[in-house]
Amino acid sequence: MNLLCVILLSLSTINSLALIFKTGNQLLKNKMLGISLLCYNISLLVYFLWIDTGFIIEYPHLLRVISPLIYLNAPFFYFYIRNSLSNTDGLKKYDYLHFLPALIHFFDLIPFYILPLSEKREIANLIFRNKDLLNYIGSGIIPISFHYLFRLVIQLGYLIYCLYLVVKLQPQYLKLIHKAELKNWLSISLMAMATIMISNFCFMMFTYFGENQDQYSGPKFACSLIAFLGILFLNAYINFKPELVYGYPGNPLLQSEFPENTADEKQTAILNPEVEIPVELEIKGMDQGLEKIRYALEQEKVFLLKGITIIDFAKHTGIPPKVLSVLINRKFKINFNELINNYRVEYAIELLDQQILERYSIEGLASMVGFNSRITFFNAFKKKIGYSPKEYMKTKLTATNSVF
Repeated sequence: MNLLCVILLSLSTINSLALIFKTGNQLLKNKMLGISLLCYNISLLVYFLWIDTGFIIEYPHLLRVISPLIYLNAPFFYFYIRNSLSNTDGLKKYDYLHFLPALIHFFDLIPFYILPLSEKREIANLIFRNKDLLNYIGSGIIPISFHYLFRLVIQLGYLIYCLYLVVKLQPQYLKLIHKAELKNWLSISLMAMATIMISNFCFMMFTYFGENQDQYSGPKFACSLIAFLGILFLNAYINFKPELVYGYPGNPLLQSEFPENTADEKQTAILNPEVEIPVELEIKGMDQGLEKIRYALEQEKVFLLKGITIIDFAKHTGIPPKVLSVLINRKFKINFNELINNYRVEYAIELLDQQILERYSIEGLASMVGFNSRITFFNAFKKKIGYSPKEYMKTKLTATNSVF
């Protein structure tokens, strides 16, 4: 059983590393999730490989070296959720404050790290004989039991705040009655991570306040099994649904369904989507193509990506650029840029109706919905609605007051 867990967690660690180092368009946010998963994978792998098998007795100097890293899984998961919802990348000015607990724990463990090897081996032997002692001995200045509880409280705090952000900014991700939402990578990761964190918290509660039972029996076993399966599920999902995780379609429209076009023909179609295509180039699989377009816009919200081009969109959906251009022109009666801007404006209206301007400026709202500048946002909004964003809010407020 231990060998199977080690193998599965080793594969999971490789998967999380693949998520971190995968290159390509629109993948920076997933790297945050990859780091969060890596922290979980390594912590469990270390437990089964070092603690459960007795490996740590031979190498006691490795004891607690991973412990500070576990503080990072919740912050990086929060960065992933926040950046995905707000369509931003990287860390903000004060995000490094989230790393303080990990740094404090590291410096707190320095007195333990410099203990003589003989003392560490004695502690490792005690832990190997009674796994529950892992939560109580081998501390720095602050008791290690405090860190175990404090980490879980922090994780739950981050999880609650992530759910709050989703409810505030994009509540449709929580409407799980729709099958399409279950295909959304953010929804899947949020549900799985919630399962993992809550299970870990319950496990620790049973450890500290429940009966003194073996960890492989009773409620503690059930909690640890659920958390373990949750982590394996997230890692397996990376392999089985790469089109949702990595941002490219795993089952693109077959190229044989579309005629091969020369570079000149593709460029002409992109620059002039109203160009007529010959009868022999009539599109096949049109319904499938339209479904991919709508899914990318309505479910994945790719319009939130700043500077997205028709080439980017074509790669994302797996539809050749010329075919994509003609599909959009025929079915939506507008070109690609107008289609993207319309979706951005509609999303901006949703946020305006939620009083987003009480928390963000017009510039912030423009950036949030995918526009590169305030002016572009203003022009696109006025073109579609007939009002500027502020005029729209005034009109809405006037209409509301007239009702009363």
